[in-house]
Amino acid sequence: MRVPALVGAASLLLFAASCSDSGTGDDREAGTVPSSSLTGDPDSAGEGDAVPEDSAERGADGDAGAGVQEADAAPSGSAGEDAEPADPAGEGDAVSEGSAGEGDAGPAVPTGEDDGSGTPGARDGEEIDWQDCDGLSCGMLSVPLDYRDLDAGRLDMAVAVHRATRPESRLGYLFVNPGGPGASGMEMARRALDGPGAAFSAEVIERFDIVGFDPRGVGASEPQFKCGAPGEQLGLFNTVDLPYDTPEELAAGEAAVQLCVDDMGPATGLVHSEYAARDMDRLRDALGAEQISYYGASYGSTLGVWYATLFPQRVRAMVVDGADNPVDDVSTLAARIDSTIEELEQFEVLLEQALAACDRAACPIHNDGDPRGYFIDNSPRLRDVAPAAHGNPAAGGLGVLTALYSEDYWPLLWQAMADLVERDDPSLLAELAKIQLGDSTGGTTLTAHINCLDSWVIHPQLDRSVRIGDEVSTWAAVSERLSLITVLGLRIPTACPFYDLIAPPPLDGPLDGGGVPILVIGNPLDPATPFSESEELVEDTLANGHLLRADHPSHVVFPAKDCVNEAVHAVLIDLAPPSQHTQACDS
Repeated sequence: MRVPALVGAASLLLFAASCSDSGTGDDREAGTVPSSSLTGDPDSAGEGDAVPEDSAERGADGDAGAGVQEADAAPSGSAGEDAEPADPAGEGDAVSEGSAGEGDAGPAVPTGEDDGSGTPGARDGEEIDWQDCDGLSCGMLSVPLDYRDLDAGRLDMAVAVHRATRPESRLGYLFVNPGGPGASGMEMARRALDGPGAAFSAEVIERFDIVGFDPRGVGASEPQFKCGAPGEQLGLFNTVDLPYDTPEELAAGEAAVQLCVDDMGPATGLVHSEYAARDMDRLRDALGAEQISYYGASYGSTLGVWYATLFPQRVRAMVVDGADNPVDDVSTLAARIDSTIEELEQFEVLLEQALAACDRAACPIHNDGDPRGYFIDNSPRLRDVAPAAHGNPAAGGLGVLTALYSEDYWPLLWQAMADLVERDDPSLLAELAKIQLGDSTGGTTLTAHINCLDSWVIHPQLDRSVRIGDEVSTWAAVSERLSLITVLGLRIPTACPFYDLIAPPPLDGPLDGGGVPILVIGNPLDPATPFSESEELVEDTLANGHLLRADHPSHVVFPAKDCVNEAVHAVLIDLAPPSQHTQACDS
């Protein structure tokens, strides 16, 4: 999910590990903290990420819906459990002759990748030195730093492959992304080792080599995301009394961006989703695959749409889950405010429900039957969480939001508030907040950074002055319409209005998935992404989207619901998209 600018540094979480089998409120013991780990994958959120009216340079492949095939045949080297793990493709590391570079059946070549003769940019030497890494095959792929200037340098992208457990029935590669932006695809692939139900179904684990990669800036991939010394960027933000309206405050915003440039250099503005999608195609090429299948959760849906738009004929099959529509209506201030409210109001609803569920005397914030009053009266104490979370002033509110991603985590919210108020102990809320903040030391998170870059790349007409003005108007609307969200203390300065200093050029063309048939799993009970986002993605954005409605009390649904699994298998395994444009999943 994308959380608007007023939430700033938030990088909301995809609890993929723990939410797949969430219980109902009746299954919870009041005041009992679930045994599930607090670890998870960052979900998509960020600052000012109103997205495209224009976008994406489409590949020269033409109509993606035609010619979909059974992908690359199961390579000879992948048959059998004792096949050499250092080569997941089973065909060596060289780029296959039939896989074609850009300019063949691939995308239109960006500026700098064509020598002027129509010959695609050379990909010689783009090989992966595979190593065994505790049951997976892992390696690094060198990719261009800047696809519009191939002489600008290179980045290393980390890759992990879990090989199909039934290699004789292997269907090819399934690329996966767990969300964020900022979540590790390598870690998602590793979860296949936990067996069916953890992140994938048995059928998917059996039939696909599952390819997880850390997108540029994430995890083990370059660049290492950094914006100044610990607390340095936060110190600049602390000089700002919103809105940005004095020369000193504007200078502080620009200085906050410059800290990122000082640490990451030219890569600062080049970790956006278009380039992550282009990196994916370099990886496909290095694996020697004509086509790939794809499953993306949460923000992974956005990355999938980018890839399908740029490289439609490279897609064998695609499924997205917990999807967000990257092309919201941002044509007017009223539309942008409505989009913000839409994305936040589900948290308002969930917080109301979480507080109402504290209905037993054993609940630590029961407050004689008025837990809501307890929460509101003590909400100013959320500020006290900041020192335990790298000084981030929004940490308390982010901790509250984290606990809303599954009903199983509501007892964490009750206990965390009681600890803070009754025992002056912010540690549990700080732990929840750190899941969202990642390695951030009080300033911009990687999630916020990527989403902000995307918004500037795709929607440059929302310039600095518009973004600064929108923050004031949007917060006024939130304060009027979302009373519980308002008390969380999430209105903090961000650097996003000043990313005009580093934004790459805007892109041309629609971000519509290139005609690829895409199954979109939408969940009316999703705590993070409104179901309307999935509806809009199918109805307004994708050229060939198919919506599957599935009620489930978690952010993403696959592989926790049988009828969803059947639909996913029909698409990924049988290449059979739903017969209806929209259908419901009831079992």
